[in-house]
Amino acid sequence: MTEAATFSSLIHEAFIEPLRSVLIVDDQYPTWEEILNSKIVGDAQDNALEERSLGKDWVKKNPSEPLAIIKEFRDQKPGFVIDIHDALAPTPAEAVSGTTPQESASELASHLHQSDLLVLDYNLEGEAGGLGGAKARDILRMVLANKHFNLVLLHTGEDDLEKVMTECLVSLMQSCTSLFDAKVQQELAGLDEKLDALEDEGTFDRSKLREFFPDDLYLVIRNPKRSSREVFGEFMQGKGPLAALHGWGADIGLKGGQLRSFLHWAIRESEKRRLKEFNDVTVDGLSWNASEDRKWLRTAKGFVAFVKKGPGDLLKELQHALEDWQPTPSRLLSARYRYALNSIGVAAEDKSLAKARLFAQFYDGIREPAREGILPEQAKLSREFKLKEHVARQSEAIAFLIEDELVSFGEKIVQADEAAGDAFASHYGVDLKDDGVKRDAVNQYNSYVSTLPQKASDAQLDSGHILKQANGDWWICATPACDLQPGQNTIAFGGDGRSLRPFTAMRLVPIKADDMDSDHINSGSYCFIEDPKTKEVLCLGLRSTADETKPATQKVTWRTFVAKNQGLITDGKCTVILPRLGDTTIELPEEDLTLVAKLRYEYALNFIQRVGSSVSRIGLGYAAYPNESTAE
Repeated sequence: MTEAATFSSLIHEAFIEPLRSVLIVDDQYPTWEEILNSKIVGDAQDNALEERSLGKDWVKKNPSEPLAIIKEFRDQKPGFVIDIHDALAPTPAEAVSGTTPQESASELASHLHQSDLLVLDYNLEGEAGGLGGAKARDILRMVLANKHFNLVLLHTGEDDLEKVMTECLVSLMQSCTSLFDAKVQQELAGLDEKLDALEDEGTFDRSKLREFFPDDLYLVIRNPKRSSREVFGEFMQGKGPLAALHGWGADIGLKGGQLRSFLHWAIRESEKRRLKEFNDVTVDGLSWNASEDRKWLRTAKGFVAFVKKGPGDLLKELQHALEDWQPTPSRLLSARYRYALNSIGVAAEDKSLAKARLFAQFYDGIREPAREGILPEQAKLSREFKLKEHVARQSEAIAFLIEDELVSFGEKIVQADEAAGDAFASHYGVDLKDDGVKRDAVNQYNSYVSTLPQKASDAQLDSGHILKQANGDWWICATPACDLQPGQNTIAFGGDGRSLRPFTAMRLVPIKADDMDSDHINSGSYCFIEDPKTKEVLCLGLRSTADETKPATQKVTWRTFVAKNQGLITDGKCTVILPRLGDTTIELPEEDLTLVAKLRYEYALNFIQRVGSSVSRIGLGYAAYPNESTAE
């Protein structure tokens, strides 16, 4: 009988089981270069490397520590591929010239992509180096910017693990001081004068700052889950973790704006001693936990668990940290998806590509030259379109072959969640019982399922593209994709305008989310897109919700526009001619429309069909009932 899944087993299956290799970066562990170099006799031996090797702890003291770690990874089923790197070793080429330069963090990180797990020693320089983990922090910054890495065990011999974690976090975030605007700085200057005067009177002792504002409190207010408004609101009310600091400020007579500036002052003074250690920017997705039992941080590109050197199961410590993070069911599925691609993806890929004649036809179409008269830019985009289509179909085929394994894992998640009392939903940190939160979640979901991600590159005008005019009007391209490709016969107009591409544009109007209910959402008359600047979800409809109460629901507003440059979209702009009737002539003003979003094809097709329904509606010859007022 299969053992029931638990959250712990899901974490192991999603994050630990896929690990196959580990790279240990530690200046006191033996490397292959050192071991092999020690057996070389005569001038061929690298003397600088041998001298460094003989000074390491594993040679001078006891090799049991590195041996135990190596054995731990070797004993896994299957055993790990293990490599050890000395980030402080001199490069052989430079050693010949008599210098012993250390490898830079960027040079090291550039070749740290070959392992699934990085075990990083925090004290690379040793106590004698006096740099206090600076080298390790540099490496950590580079590794978390490397798209190949996602799991790191930061291994340290220091007793104060909280201090180590604080230093690492500081190296990954921008200081608050650097973000203070002119108004805050001016208010601080005034407060500094007052505090100096109070200190001269003996009523204020700035050296007590660490007592009221220790490092752990600094991390509390920097936590991305807490907004600055929430932090300052609690402080001004003398509530929460900042109550003691508020009391200190109140005791020395600070009120109102000066009391508010006192928190800015505490932050600035706390950051002063390590201002140079901060990063230029805050790393994307940075969050952390610094509890007594577990210490970890994560970013958009990595997860770091902090552990002390000594006896202990490193992989178990990593798993406990991952469990404490509480990844959502969606993240578990995503991690398992990556594993499935690596483990069975090759076989699935081979199976999907086995039909040689089929894919020969694909490639023949890709190599097919552009039609005569097509602009070079359009020919390039046309080939890119074919390649994207090929990749999309191939990805779909591979995903189809591995989806059963992912469905099975998804079932385990649901079963484990039920056994745990439906606790996994809380991992999202979202309260869907709140009506406002629920409505926003529905809007985001609708946008996700109906629109495609946008890329900052040139594109070809396509069905489903949503464009915005400078005057605020919204339009959706409602012409089938096949009629928009370069070289196709033009629609709506005669002639052979090779650089012009007519298309049907249907007007959309912004809708207030509060005016919509489920009947509106599922009517097919609306779409949900994310504003690329504000990241807010916008609802756009064919008509306002008020107009939806009228019976002529098929009527829409559409126009024939003409895209220049064969519909080439550059820097998010598409140059369009907007034909407009004058008294006796047609006016042809031009405008650069802004590309905001693109609907998936099945959602775009719904709007294309609306144009057909609008122009083919019957009943145009019927007589209307008289108005009630007229009938009287």
